[in-house]
Amino acid sequence: MFSETEQKAIQEKLEQLQRVKEGELTPQELADLIAQRRVGWIQENLDDMLVKYEGLSPEEQAYRIVFFDHMQINPEYSKIVRVSPRKIRIASYNFCPYLEACRELDLETRFVCKDIGELSIQRMMEVINPNLRFSRNYANIRPYNGAFCEEYVELLSRRQKR
Repeated sequence: MFSETEQKAIQEKLEQLQRVKEGELTPQELADLIAQRRVGWIQENLDDMLVKYEGLSPEEQAYRIVFFDHMQINPEYSKIVRVSPRKIRIASYNFCPYLEACRELDLETRFVCKDIGELSIQRMMEVINPNLRFSRNYANIRPYNGAFCEEYVELLSRRQKR
């Protein structure tokens, strides 16, 4: 059912989430560990990535860097729609090791994605451009809607920055 690479990713997420489930790590501690690793990758690769995606808007650059280059999502399984001049909506249909690990451990994906996963993506976005904000519509994520996770990348004006 899953490729060897996918199975390995699921196993890694199972081990991480099991540590939270057993109280060995808090959700915040795991979120921080994941964010450190992901931010390190962005810092090492950002210059090359910005050249690769030169000419795209900051939100589209960040989307491609995080989703395609870092997470290695097949572009066929991730679609964007521009919803405003500074905001894109992402429909992610891709394989997700966190979704599979949550199913196996009987964990709530809304909790795992918001409390553990979202921080690392937001921190990656901020390294790419400090005025970017990542968010999800938690009413429209898998497995509840069945098909995809709805996510957003928005370029905030300086006044709106968090």
